[in-house]
This record gives sequence, structure tokens and C-alpha cells, in this order.
Amino acid sequence: MPGDIIKQLILHYLVGSKGYFFKTFLNRLPMTRITSYCQTCTVKNCIMLKSFGEDHGVYKPFKHHYEFKKGELIFREGDEINGIYFIQTGVIKLEMNADSQRPFILRLIGPGQTMGHRFLSYTGLQPYTATAVEDSRICFIELGFFKNLYQKNELLQEEIRKIFLREIRATEVKLLQIAQQTVREKVAGILVHLADTYNYKQTGLGIRVHIDRQEMAELAGTTKEQVSRILADFEKEQLIRFRAKHFKFISVDKLRQLAEKQTALVEESQQLEA
Repeated sequence: MPGDIIKQLILHYLVGSKGYFFKTFLNRLPMTRITSYCQTCTVKNCIMLKSFGEDHGVYKPFKHHYEFKKGELIFREGDEINGIYFIQTGVIKLEMNADSQRPFILRLIGPGQTMGHRFLSYTGLQPYTATAVEDSRICFIELGFFKNLYQKNELLQEEIRKIFLREIRATEVKLLQIAQQTVREKVAGILVHLADTYNYKQTGLGIRVHIDRQEMAELAGTTKEQVSRILADFEKEQLIRFRAKHFKFISVDKLRQLAEKQTALVEESQQLEA
């Protein structure tokens, strides 16, 4: 039976019921529901596994698994937060609307990372738009049930606090990069970000990213032409090897050292002032 027909039947069944969340969520989904089990999941840094260990039964009946194809919308900026999303595989692009024609790309996130945790904010609205950069699998827990878990589990509360602290730190570093980094340092930072997001291993076959040079430029806060020039320079210096979107080699440590030079200088200055 076609997916659209299945969706309409489910929506019809839920009309007038307490399943308002599901009606809203199903309207957004491509209706590709998959089967996945926590016991066999390879994402070991999932906050649910950290908080509940082997006690999957507490939330298993309320956890759903979906597959989003490349380019599919997960949610929009300003949507009501209806639940928590846990990325199992793939890469997600987070964007905010701007006055210009193109939205501003905040960052890319990958396996083990979370969306929807901003339910603790006073607005209760999604602060950004999330789109699948490549085919991605996502676990989802409805907000009402997750709040109940959150109130009862101190480990889960701590994990959410850590997410907020990491985001605050990432924002501070981003502001520093925009204000003080050279283009070379910015592009180095984006390459490190891609390596971390795509789980780059030097012993592997490299990574094939699913963003173009324009999107890399937006992440770095520069132009497409400058990104292309710096990438060519890095290849000459044997810091990377690439062909189009396939990065066969990335000298992550050297690029990270280059990208974080300004951050280290500022932190050293702050320590001296203290």
C-alpha cells in the first residue's frame, strides 16, 4: 500500500484522539519507519544509553525509528518542539533563517548527537531548521514521555546539561572565529568539523562529504572562492588529499592546531587576567 495512503489512514484514526503529537509529526515524515534496537546500536555516546544503561525497557515502547532521505526536512525553525531526536546514522544540517535569501548554516551534527533538547527554553519552539544532508536514521521520543523520564532520572538531567554547556562553548568559539580568525584558520576549522562529524579515521578510506563548497564557505563565514583556494593550498602542504567531495586524507591534528590557535591565545590571555 502506498505510503501516502497509510499515512492518511493513521491520521484519520488519530483525529479526535490524544494523539495530536503524532498527527503533527506524521504530516512531516516521509513515512519511512524502520526497525532498530538499542542492544545492537553502534552509537555508544547516546544520552539514553548513558542514562539508563541496559534498562532499555523503560523507554523502548515510546521510542520510534525513522529514515530520512538526503535533502528531506526533519523540522523547521519556529515549529513547536514535540519530542527529542537522537541521530543514529547520517549527518544533519542545522540552519537559521536570515534576512538574506540563503539561511545561515550553524553546524553539522552526526551520530550520537541530539535535537529537540531546547524544550527547556521558555519558547518551546525549535531554534533552527534541521535537514538531512545524507540518508540518515533517527530515533525519536515524544516530548511528554521524555519530560517524565527527565524529571525522574538525574543522569539524564546531567546529560542534557552537558549538551547545553557544549553548545554554549561552541557558540563562544564560533564568535571568536568570526571576529579574529584568518580565512586559512576558518577553513582548517571546517575541515576538522567535517572530520569529527563524519568520524574520519586515518586508517580508513577517507570520507565523502555531502556539502558543496558554497556550504563550506557559509560554515566558515567566507566565500566559495576563498575556500577553494585554501583547500588547494592545504593540498600542496600535504595537509589534505581530496577529489571533489571525497577527502582521502586529512591531517586532523595539524589542522586542529591551526584552527584553535586563536582560541588558545585568548584562553591564555584570560587566565593571565584572572
